[in-house]
Amino acid sequence: MKKLLLLVFGISMLSSFAQPAGMLNETFRLKSLYIGNTYLTPNGENPNLTIYEVAGDYVLDADGILNTMNAATSFNGNSMTLNNYGVTLHDCIEPNCYYEDLYFYDVLTNLNLETKTFTFFYSENNGFKFLRLRDANYNTAYYSTEPAPIANPMLFQTWYLFMQEVDMGDPIFYNGPNPPQITINPDFTYTGIESCATISGDFILGSGDIYLFQLQPQNYINDESNCQPGEAEYALYEIQGRMLLDTSVYEGNDGNDYLSWEYAPGFLSHFTNILLSTSENNFSDLKLFPNPAQNKLFIQSIISDFDSVSITDINGRIIVSFKNMISNEIDVSALKAGMYFLNITSSEGNTTKKFIKN
Repeated sequence: MKKLLLLVFGISMLSSFAQPAGMLNETFRLKSLYIGNTYLTPNGENPNLTIYEVAGDYVLDADGILNTMNAATSFNGNSMTLNNYGVTLHDCIEPNCYYEDLYFYDVLTNLNLETKTFTFFYSENNGFKFLRLRDANYNTAYYSTEPAPIANPMLFQTWYLFMQEVDMGDPIFYNGPNPPQITINPDFTYTGIESCATISGDFILGSGDIYLFQLQPQNYINDESNCQPGEAEYALYEIQGRMLLDTSVYEGNDGNDYLSWEYAPGFLSHFTNILLSTSENNFSDLKLFPNPAQNKLFIQSIISDFDSVSITDINGRIIVSFKNMISNEIDVSALKAGMYFLNITSSEGNTTKKFIKN
């Protein structure tokens, strides 16, 4: 914890302007900070902010990890100015004390406790209140009255990577008995195996601007001691510190559990809790056109006799399926716009191709 002199707080007579009444006397939970990068609030911590009125003036109280801060507050349109800060000086030696420093001295003020002005954005949605404070350098604090996120217990198990999406390219499949895998524990620590290497670390659970379920990896460790030079492969490189933008865990129609996360727009990893096996195939020449498709999707391949053909959505749900299909033409006019996967099985093997429906 950075050492600062405690300032005696005195309420100054600052002119105030109308602000949303719902902001006052409400404790807002800090969801995340943006300071060049996004920092989710660490698991089990409850930094917050409350604004209230005292004798016609406004006061802001903020809880960090161990210490507290207060400041005189004034409003002018959609701007909010803080000054005359007071901060407690308890020694903070807990692992998450770095977050208090980010919150207090990179966002709410600085090391010299100088006056700071923010643009504030306040809204209410589905019974919850949302507040965003942003300074002139775009450092931002996101708050809401939502309860802290709770992970689906289904998350805590061993997951096997079976497919990755790479923007508009064809999906990459991971077959065989030893695909990349990750085990997530109830305390949000994780361990993983990728080829000859092992990885470990932990996650912070958070939510996005509204309700998105997010994980933020940290404390990543990679052990290649059992690898030969150049042998290690990293399909799970996104957990080396990237924010997992959107995460979902669910039970599929086949009764298996599925986990997916997006680590950049259009780049997704898909896991299941059982080992999947996909035969090698001879569809290297197979192409779909037009792609994107509007009414008809055509399959171009030297193989023309397919045992089964199915279309699934991005959640693995089967939308349509055909048996013993001999035509290379599929009517997709009834599909909603979006991304789909065409799954083909024949005596030559099987393959999956991505296509877009306009």
